Amino acid sequence: MRNARRSITTIAAVALGYAAINILAGFTAYMFASIEDAHIYEQVNGHAQIWKKGARDYGGPDPASFLITEEEFNEIKAFGDADSRIELSAGLLELKGNIDFEGSQGFFVGQAMVPSEKDAIHTRSTALRSADGSTYEGKPITDDTPFGIQITTGMAENMNLSVDSNVILITPSVTGQLNALDAQVFQIADVASEALNNRYLFVPLELGQELYDTKGVSCVRFMLHSADDTDAVVAALREKFPEDQWEVIPWYDVSKLYLRTKRMFDIIFGLVFAIIATIVTMSVLNTIGMAVVERTREIGTLRAIGLKQPGVVRLFGIESAFLGIIGATVGLILTVAFAAAVAGIKPTWEPPVTAREIVWEIRVQPFYLSLTFGLLVLFTALAAIAPARRAAKQSIVDSLGHV
Repeated sequence: MRNARRSITTIAAVALGYAAINILAGFTAYMFASIEDAHIYEQVNGHAQIWKKGARDYGGPDPASFLITEEEFNEIKAFGDADSRIELSAGLLELKGNIDFEGSQGFFVGQAMVPSEKDAIHTRSTALRSADGSTYEGKPITDDTPFGIQITTGMAENMNLSVDSNVILITPSVTGQLNALDAQVFQIADVASEALNNRYLFVPLELGQELYDTKGVSCVRFMLHSADDTDAVVAALREKFPEDQWEVIPWYDVSKLYLRTKRMFDIIFGLVFAIIATIVTMSVLNTIGMAVVERTREIGTLRAIGLKQPGVVRLFGIESAFLGIIGATVGLILTVAFAAAVAGIKPTWEPPVTAREIVWEIRVQPFYLSLTFGLLVLFTALAAIAPARRAAKQSIVDSLGHV
Protein backbone atom coordinates (compact mmCIF):
# COMPACT_ATOMS: atom_id res chain seq x y z
CA MET A 1 0.00 0.00 0.00
CA ARG A 2 2.97 2.35 0.46
CA ASN A 3 3.59 2.00 -3.29
CA ALA A 4 -0.06 1.89 -4.28
CA ARG A 5 0.38 3.28 -7.79
CA ARG A 6 3.02 0.78 -8.81
CA SER A 7 1.18 -2.07 -7.10
CA ILE A 8 -2.03 -1.20 -8.96
CA THR A 9 -0.08 -1.09 -12.23
CA THR A 10 1.33 -4.56 -11.58
CA ILE A 11 -2.06 -5.94 -10.54
CA ALA A 12 -3.59 -4.47 -13.72
CA ALA A 13 -0.87 -6.06 -15.87
CA VAL A 14 -1.46 -9.47 -14.29
CA ALA A 15 -5.26 -9.11 -14.48
CA LEU A 16 -5.33 -8.05 -18.12
CA GLY A 17 -2.76 -10.69 -19.05
CA TYR A 18 -4.77 -13.38 -17.28
CA ALA A 19 -8.00 -12.25 -18.93
CA ALA A 20 -6.41 -12.05 -22.39
CA ILE A 21 -4.96 -15.56 -22.12
CA ASN A 22 -8.21 -17.13 -20.94
CA ILE A 23 -10.47 -15.24 -23.33
CA LEU A 24 -8.28 -16.51 -26.16
CA ALA A 25 -8.38 -20.02 -24.65
CA GLY A 26 -12.19 -19.79 -24.41
CA PHE A 27 -12.50 -18.70 -28.04
CA THR A 28 -10.05 -21.42 -29.11
CA ALA A 29 -12.14 -24.04 -27.29
CA TYR A 30 -15.22 -22.73 -29.10
CA MET A 31 -13.38 -22.94 -32.44
CA PHE A 32 -12.36 -26.55 -31.80
CA ALA A 33 -15.92 -27.45 -30.80
CA SER A 34 -17.25 -25.74 -33.95
CA ILE A 35 -14.89 -27.62 -36.24
CA GLU A 36 -15.65 -30.88 -34.45
CA ASP A 37 -19.40 -30.24 -34.74
CA ALA A 38 -19.01 -29.36 -38.40
CA HIS A 39 -17.25 -32.63 -39.22
CA ILE A 40 -19.21 -34.99 -36.98
CA TYR A 41 -22.74 -33.58 -37.10
CA GLU A 42 -23.16 -30.79 -39.69
CA GLN A 43 -21.53 -32.84 -42.46
CA VAL A 44 -23.13 -36.02 -41.05
CA ASN A 45 -19.80 -37.83 -40.90
CA GLY A 46 -20.51 -39.40 -37.53
CA HIS A 47 -17.76 -40.35 -35.11
CA ALA A 48 -16.52 -43.25 -37.25
CA GLN A 49 -17.07 -44.67 -40.73
CA ILE A 50 -16.54 -48.00 -42.47
CA TRP A 51 -15.91 -48.32 -46.22
CA LYS A 52 -14.88 -51.05 -48.60
CA LYS A 53 -11.10 -51.03 -49.01
CA GLY A 54 -10.14 -48.46 -51.68
CA ALA A 55 -13.67 -47.08 -52.10
CA ARG A 56 -12.85 -43.54 -50.90
CA ASP A 57 -10.11 -43.07 -53.51
CA TYR A 58 -11.80 -44.83 -56.41
CA GLY A 59 -12.85 -42.68 -59.35
CA GLY A 60 -13.18 -45.31 -62.09
CA PRO A 61 -16.13 -46.55 -64.17
CA ASP A 62 -17.31 -49.32 -61.81
CA PRO A 63 -18.34 -47.82 -58.45
CA ALA A 64 -20.73 -50.75 -57.84
CA SER A 65 -17.76 -52.99 -57.03
CA PHE A 66 -17.01 -50.85 -53.98
CA LEU A 67 -20.55 -50.60 -52.61
CA ILE A 68 -21.43 -52.31 -49.33
CA THR A 69 -24.04 -54.92 -50.21
CA GLU A 70 -27.34 -55.27 -48.38
CA GLU A 71 -26.10 -58.38 -46.57
CA GLU A 72 -22.85 -56.71 -45.49
CA PHE A 73 -24.78 -53.63 -44.39
CA ASN A 74 -27.05 -55.76 -42.21
CA GLU A 75 -24.00 -57.42 -40.64
CA ILE A 76 -22.46 -54.03 -39.84
CA LYS A 77 -25.78 -52.78 -38.45
CA ALA A 78 -25.98 -55.86 -36.22
CA PHE A 79 -22.50 -55.09 -34.88
CA GLY A 80 -23.55 -51.51 -34.12
CA ASP A 81 -26.77 -52.62 -32.41
CA ALA A 82 -24.80 -55.00 -30.17
CA ASP A 83 -22.30 -52.36 -29.04
CA SER A 84 -23.72 -50.18 -26.26
CA ARG A 85 -21.30 -47.35 -27.12
CA ILE A 86 -22.85 -46.94 -30.59
CA GLU A 87 -26.05 -44.91 -30.68
CA LEU A 88 -26.71 -45.13 -34.43
CA SER A 89 -25.39 -46.99 -37.47
CA ALA A 90 -26.53 -45.18 -40.61
CA GLY A 91 -25.98 -46.21 -44.21
CA LEU A 92 -25.00 -43.50 -46.69
CA LEU A 93 -24.97 -43.65 -50.48
CA GLU A 94 -22.87 -41.08 -52.36
CA LEU A 95 -24.44 -39.70 -55.53
CA LYS A 96 -23.45 -37.55 -58.43
CA GLY A 97 -25.32 -36.52 -61.55
CA ASN A 98 -27.39 -33.69 -63.00
CA ILE A 99 -30.41 -31.84 -61.68
CA ASP A 100 -32.88 -30.51 -64.28
CA PHE A 101 -35.30 -27.64 -63.64
CA GLU A 102 -37.43 -26.48 -66.57
CA GLY A 103 -34.73 -27.47 -69.08
CA SER A 104 -31.88 -25.88 -67.13
CA GLN A 105 -29.39 -28.40 -65.81
CA GLY A 106 -26.72 -28.26 -63.16
CA PHE A 107 -24.22 -30.77 -61.79
CA PHE A 108 -24.67 -32.07 -58.25
CA VAL A 109 -22.89 -34.21 -55.72
CA GLY A 110 -25.14 -35.60 -53.05
CA GLN A 111 -25.69 -37.93 -50.18
CA ALA A 112 -28.59 -40.28 -49.57
CA MET A 113 -29.56 -41.35 -46.06
CA VAL A 114 -32.67 -42.35 -44.19
CA PRO A 115 -34.04 -38.89 -43.22
CA SER A 116 -34.67 -39.78 -39.56
CA GLU A 117 -31.10 -41.10 -39.20
CA LYS A 118 -29.64 -38.03 -40.86
CA ASP A 119 -31.66 -35.76 -38.57
CA ALA A 120 -30.54 -37.74 -35.51
CA ILE A 121 -26.91 -36.93 -36.34
CA HIS A 122 -27.46 -33.39 -37.58
CA THR A 123 -29.49 -32.21 -34.59
CA ARG A 124 -26.67 -33.15 -32.18
CA SER A 125 -24.74 -30.08 -33.36
CA THR A 126 -24.50 -27.38 -30.68
CA ALA A 127 -21.63 -25.08 -31.66
CA LEU A 128 -22.77 -24.01 -35.15
CA ARG A 129 -26.04 -22.34 -34.16
CA SER A 130 -27.48 -19.53 -36.27
CA ALA A 131 -28.83 -16.48 -34.47
CA ASP A 132 -32.47 -17.54 -34.90
CA GLY A 133 -31.79 -21.26 -34.41
CA SER A 134 -32.93 -22.23 -37.92
CA THR A 135 -30.98 -24.66 -40.10
CA TYR A 136 -33.00 -24.59 -43.32
CA GLU A 137 -35.82 -22.88 -45.21
CA GLY A 138 -38.80 -25.05 -46.11
CA LYS A 139 -40.46 -28.09 -44.59
CA PRO A 140 -39.24 -31.32 -42.97
CA ILE A 141 -38.04 -34.28 -45.01
CA THR A 142 -39.29 -37.44 -43.33
CA ASP A 143 -39.14 -41.17 -43.91
CA ASP A 144 -42.61 -40.83 -45.46
CA THR A 145 -41.50 -38.31 -48.13
CA PRO A 146 -39.04 -40.29 -50.28
CA PHE A 147 -39.32 -37.77 -53.13
CA GLY A 148 -38.40 -34.70 -51.02
CA ILE A 149 -34.86 -33.35 -51.36
CA GLN A 150 -32.69 -30.66 -49.79
CA ILE A 151 -30.62 -28.30 -51.93
CA THR A 152 -28.12 -25.60 -51.02
CA THR A 153 -28.65 -21.85 -51.13
CA GLY A 154 -26.04 -21.53 -53.88
CA MET A 155 -27.81 -24.08 -56.07
CA ALA A 156 -31.19 -22.43 -55.43
CA GLU A 157 -29.78 -19.06 -56.45
CA ASN A 158 -27.98 -20.34 -59.55
CA MET A 159 -30.95 -22.33 -60.88
CA ASN A 160 -33.78 -20.09 -59.60
CA LEU A 161 -35.12 -22.89 -57.44
CA SER A 162 -37.45 -22.42 -54.48
CA VAL A 163 -39.27 -24.58 -51.96
CA ASP A 164 -41.81 -26.87 -53.73
CA SER A 165 -39.99 -26.61 -57.08
CA ASN A 166 -40.29 -29.85 -59.05
CA VAL A 167 -37.03 -31.12 -60.52
CA ILE A 168 -35.65 -34.17 -62.31
CA LEU A 169 -32.59 -35.97 -60.96
CA ILE A 170 -30.52 -37.68 -63.66
CA THR A 171 -27.77 -40.15 -62.75
CA PRO A 172 -26.13 -43.24 -64.21
CA SER A 173 -27.12 -46.42 -62.37
CA VAL A 174 -24.51 -48.83 -61.01
CA THR A 175 -24.87 -50.83 -64.24
CA GLY A 176 -24.17 -47.76 -66.39
CA GLN A 177 -27.75 -47.12 -67.53
CA LEU A 178 -29.03 -43.53 -67.42
CA ASN A 179 -31.79 -43.10 -64.87
CA ALA A 180 -34.08 -40.14 -64.17
CA LEU A 181 -36.57 -39.61 -61.34
CA ASP A 182 -38.86 -36.79 -60.29
CA ALA A 183 -38.23 -35.04 -57.00
CA GLN A 184 -39.44 -31.96 -55.15
CA VAL A 185 -37.43 -29.34 -53.28
CA PHE A 186 -38.46 -29.52 -49.63
CA GLN A 187 -35.55 -27.65 -48.06
CA ILE A 188 -33.00 -24.98 -48.92
CA ALA A 189 -30.05 -24.88 -46.54
CA ASP A 190 -26.47 -23.78 -46.11
CA VAL A 191 -23.82 -26.42 -45.68
CA ALA A 192 -20.69 -26.35 -43.52
CA SER A 193 -18.48 -26.03 -46.59
CA GLU A 194 -18.32 -23.14 -49.04
CA ALA A 195 -16.96 -25.47 -51.75
CA LEU A 196 -20.21 -27.49 -51.73
CA ASN A 197 -22.66 -24.63 -51.42
CA ASN A 198 -23.34 -24.52 -55.17
CA ARG A 199 -23.69 -28.24 -55.90
CA TYR A 200 -24.62 -30.32 -52.85
CA LEU A 201 -28.00 -31.93 -52.29
CA PHE A 202 -29.46 -34.44 -49.88
CA VAL A 203 -31.98 -37.12 -50.88
CA PRO A 204 -33.67 -39.89 -48.89
CA LEU A 205 -31.88 -43.23 -49.12
CA GLU A 206 -34.86 -44.85 -50.82
CA LEU A 207 -34.71 -42.31 -53.65
CA GLY A 208 -30.93 -42.51 -53.94
CA GLN A 209 -30.93 -46.29 -54.18
CA GLU A 210 -33.67 -46.15 -56.79
CA LEU A 211 -31.61 -43.66 -58.81
CA TYR A 212 -28.53 -45.91 -58.66
CA ASP A 213 -30.64 -49.10 -58.99
CA THR A 214 -29.01 -50.73 -55.96
CA LYS A 215 -29.74 -51.87 -52.43
CA GLY A 216 -26.18 -51.13 -51.34
CA VAL A 217 -24.59 -48.13 -49.63
CA SER A 218 -21.24 -46.43 -50.00
CA CYS A 219 -20.39 -46.50 -46.30
CA VAL A 220 -21.82 -46.84 -42.82
CA ARG A 221 -21.49 -43.94 -40.38
CA PHE A 222 -21.59 -44.47 -36.65
CA MET A 223 -22.77 -41.92 -34.10
CA LEU A 224 -21.60 -42.69 -30.57
CA HIS A 225 -23.12 -41.76 -27.23
CA SER A 226 -19.78 -40.19 -26.29
CA ALA A 227 -17.02 -38.88 -28.55
CA ASP A 228 -14.50 -40.14 -25.97
CA ASP A 229 -15.23 -43.70 -27.15
CA THR A 230 -14.23 -42.97 -30.75
CA ASP A 231 -10.81 -44.65 -30.69
CA ALA A 232 -12.09 -47.69 -28.77
CA VAL A 233 -14.99 -48.23 -31.19
CA VAL A 234 -12.69 -47.80 -34.19
CA ALA A 235 -10.35 -50.44 -32.72
CA ALA A 236 -13.29 -52.83 -32.19
CA LEU A 237 -14.49 -52.29 -35.77
CA ARG A 238 -11.01 -52.93 -37.16
CA GLU A 239 -10.80 -56.14 -35.18
CA LYS A 240 -14.17 -57.32 -36.50
CA PHE A 241 -13.72 -56.20 -40.11
CA PRO A 242 -10.23 -57.04 -41.46
CA GLU A 243 -8.13 -54.22 -42.89
CA ASP A 244 -7.44 -56.07 -46.15
CA GLN A 245 -11.14 -55.76 -47.07
CA TRP A 246 -12.39 -52.78 -45.07
CA GLU A 247 -11.33 -49.29 -44.11
CA VAL A 248 -12.44 -47.95 -40.71
CA ILE A 249 -11.90 -44.21 -40.23
CA PRO A 250 -12.37 -42.02 -37.15
CA TRP A 251 -13.98 -38.64 -37.75
CA TYR A 252 -10.76 -36.66 -37.29
CA ASP A 253 -9.11 -38.59 -40.16
CA VAL A 254 -11.99 -37.96 -42.58
CA SER A 255 -10.64 -34.43 -43.00
CA LYS A 256 -7.31 -33.12 -41.78
CA LEU A 257 -8.73 -29.61 -41.19
CA TYR A 258 -9.40 -30.26 -37.49
CA LEU A 259 -5.87 -31.46 -36.70
CA ARG A 260 -4.22 -28.71 -38.77
CA THR A 261 -6.37 -26.03 -37.17
CA LYS A 262 -5.75 -27.40 -33.68
CA ARG A 263 -2.00 -27.40 -34.21
CA MET A 264 -2.16 -23.83 -35.53
CA PHE A 265 -4.15 -22.57 -32.53
CA ASP A 266 -1.88 -24.46 -30.12
CA ILE A 267 1.08 -22.56 -31.56
CA ILE A 268 -0.79 -19.23 -31.46
CA PHE A 269 -1.92 -19.84 -27.88
CA GLY A 270 1.61 -20.78 -26.80
CA LEU A 271 3.09 -17.65 -28.37
CA VAL A 272 0.45 -15.37 -26.85
CA PHE A 273 0.95 -16.93 -23.42
CA ALA A 274 4.73 -16.50 -23.69
CA ILE A 275 4.39 -12.84 -24.73
CA ILE A 276 1.90 -12.00 -21.97
CA ALA A 277 3.90 -13.89 -19.34
CA THR A 278 7.01 -11.93 -20.37
CA ILE A 279 5.16 -8.59 -20.11
CA VAL A 280 3.77 -9.50 -16.68
CA THR A 281 7.17 -10.69 -15.45
CA MET A 282 8.89 -7.49 -16.62
CA SER A 283 6.19 -5.39 -14.95
CA VAL A 284 6.72 -7.21 -11.66
CA LEU A 285 10.49 -6.91 -12.00
CA ASN A 286 10.12 -3.17 -12.41
CA THR A 287 7.76 -2.83 -9.44
CA ILE A 288 9.79 -5.00 -7.08
CA GLY A 289 13.04 -3.42 -8.28
CA MET A 290 11.79 0.04 -7.36
CA ALA A 291 10.41 -1.27 -4.06
CA VAL A 292 13.78 -2.81 -3.18
CA VAL A 293 15.60 0.46 -3.86
CA GLU A 294 13.16 2.45 -1.70
CA ARG A 295 13.36 -0.07 1.16
CA THR A 296 17.12 -0.56 1.23
CA ARG A 297 17.43 0.96 4.71
CA GLU A 298 14.56 -1.22 5.95
CA ILE A 299 16.34 -4.27 4.57
CA GLY A 300 19.47 -3.17 6.42
CA THR A 301 17.48 -2.84 9.66
CA LEU A 302 15.98 -6.32 9.22
CA ARG A 303 19.42 -7.75 8.54
CA ALA A 304 20.82 -5.96 11.58
CA ILE A 305 18.28 -7.65 13.90
CA GLY A 306 19.10 -11.07 12.55
CA LEU A 307 17.11 -11.71 9.34
CA LYS A 308 19.16 -13.84 6.95
CA GLN A 309 19.50 -13.23 3.20
CA PRO A 310 16.96 -15.96 2.29
CA GLY A 311 14.46 -14.29 4.63
CA VAL A 312 14.71 -11.01 2.69
CA VAL A 313 14.16 -12.83 -0.59
CA ARG A 314 11.22 -14.70 0.93
CA LEU A 315 9.54 -11.48 2.10
CA PHE A 316 9.67 -9.90 -1.35
CA GLY A 317 8.62 -13.19 -2.96
CA ILE A 318 5.53 -13.32 -0.72
CA GLU A 319 4.67 -9.71 -1.59
CA SER A 320 4.98 -10.41 -5.29
CA ALA A 321 2.91 -13.57 -4.94
CA PHE A 322 0.17 -11.52 -3.28
CA LEU A 323 0.25 -9.07 -6.19
CA GLY A 324 -0.07 -12.05 -8.54
CA ILE A 325 -2.97 -13.57 -6.59
CA ILE A 326 -4.88 -10.28 -6.51
CA GLY A 327 -4.20 -9.65 -10.21
CA ALA A 328 -5.18 -13.16 -11.28
CA THR A 329 -8.36 -12.96 -9.19
CA VAL A 330 -9.32 -9.69 -10.89
CA GLY A 331 -8.48 -11.30 -14.24
CA LEU A 332 -10.70 -14.27 -13.41
CA ILE A 333 -13.60 -11.91 -12.71
CA LEU A 334 -12.95 -10.07 -16.00
CA THR A 335 -12.83 -13.33 -17.96
CA VAL A 336 -16.10 -14.68 -16.55
CA ALA A 337 -17.79 -11.29 -16.98
CA PHE A 338 -16.67 -11.04 -20.61
CA ALA A 339 -17.84 -14.60 -21.36
CA ALA A 340 -21.22 -13.85 -19.75
CA ALA A 341 -21.55 -10.62 -21.74
CA VAL A 342 -20.83 -12.44 -25.02
CA ALA A 343 -23.36 -15.13 -24.09
CA GLY A 344 -25.96 -12.43 -23.43
CA ILE A 345 -25.29 -10.37 -26.57
CA LYS A 346 -24.95 -13.43 -28.87
CA PRO A 347 -22.79 -11.82 -31.57
CA THR A 348 -22.61 -13.58 -34.93
CA TRP A 349 -19.86 -14.22 -37.47
CA GLU A 350 -19.20 -16.37 -40.51
CA PRO A 351 -16.38 -18.82 -39.68
CA PRO A 352 -14.28 -20.78 -42.22
CA VAL A 353 -16.15 -24.06 -41.55
CA THR A 354 -19.61 -22.91 -42.62
CA ALA A 355 -21.32 -20.71 -45.19
CA ARG A 356 -23.77 -19.06 -42.76
CA GLU A 357 -23.53 -16.63 -39.89
CA ILE A 358 -23.52 -18.35 -36.52
CA VAL A 359 -23.42 -17.30 -32.89
CA TRP A 360 -19.90 -17.21 -31.44
CA GLU A 361 -19.06 -17.63 -27.81
CA ILE A 362 -16.31 -17.68 -25.21
CA ARG A 363 -16.20 -21.02 -23.42
CA VAL A 364 -14.97 -20.85 -19.83
CA GLN A 365 -12.29 -23.52 -19.43
CA PRO A 366 -11.73 -24.46 -15.75
CA PHE A 367 -8.46 -26.25 -16.56
CA TYR A 368 -6.92 -23.20 -18.26
CA LEU A 369 -8.32 -20.87 -15.60
CA SER A 370 -6.56 -22.89 -12.89
CA LEU A 371 -3.36 -23.44 -14.88
CA THR A 372 -2.85 -19.80 -15.85
CA PHE A 373 -3.75 -18.66 -12.31
CA GLY A 374 -1.00 -20.83 -10.84
CA LEU A 375 1.56 -19.97 -13.52
CA LEU A 376 1.06 -16.20 -13.31
CA VAL A 377 1.30 -16.26 -9.51
CA LEU A 378 4.47 -18.35 -9.81
CA PHE A 379 5.96 -15.99 -12.39
CA THR A 380 5.24 -12.91 -10.27
CA ALA A 381 6.81 -14.56 -7.21
CA LEU A 382 9.91 -15.64 -9.17
CA ALA A 383 10.27 -12.15 -10.67
CA ALA A 384 11.04 -10.78 -7.20
CA ILE A 385 13.98 -13.10 -6.58
CA ALA A 386 16.64 -11.31 -8.65
CA PRO A 387 16.21 -7.75 -7.24
CA ALA A 388 15.66 -9.08 -3.71
CA ARG A 389 18.85 -11.13 -3.83
CA ARG A 390 20.84 -8.11 -4.99
CA ALA A 391 19.55 -6.08 -2.06
CA ALA A 392 20.07 -8.89 0.44
CA LYS A 393 23.73 -9.26 -0.60
CA GLN A 394 24.57 -5.65 0.29
CA SER A 395 26.41 -5.20 3.55
CA ILE A 396 24.32 -4.13 6.53
CA VAL A 397 26.31 -0.89 6.94
CA ASP A 398 25.81 0.11 3.28
CA SER A 399 22.11 -0.69 3.50
CA LEU A 400 21.60 1.37 6.66
CA GLY A 401 23.51 4.30 5.14
CA HIS A 402 21.56 4.23 1.84
CA VAL A 403 19.94 7.55 0.89
